[in-house]
Amino acid sequence: MWTLIPVSAAKLTASDVTTCEACWRQPVTVIRSAAGVRDLLCDTCATEGNPVRVELFPPLGVYGLTERRLEAGKHGKPTPQMPPDPGPHPPRPAPAPTPGVPPV
Repeated sequence: MWTLIPVSAAKLTASDVTTCEACWRQPVTVIRSAAGVRDLLCDTCATEGNPVRVELFPPLGVYGLTERRLEAGKHGKPTPQMPPDPGPHPPRPAPAPTPGVPPV
């Protein structure tokens, strides 16, 4: 459940944004918080329940990477593949180096 707190009743830090995180147009007037998540929004976006557009450090730790993009895009779960063919094994024991000739 979201809790809406007016900005005047809350304490903002110097690193907090001053523009709504959902519409990026209006100034921040409300803080929407729940379970350790804090969104800085304007009144309109807070009452309509609009999501923030960009999470700088989401639970996945990557800018703009959502779970939906993980499952659908290039960051999706890879299909198992066989490793590339490494070729024949090197001889054992390794041949002794020839003096005066650089190794190949």
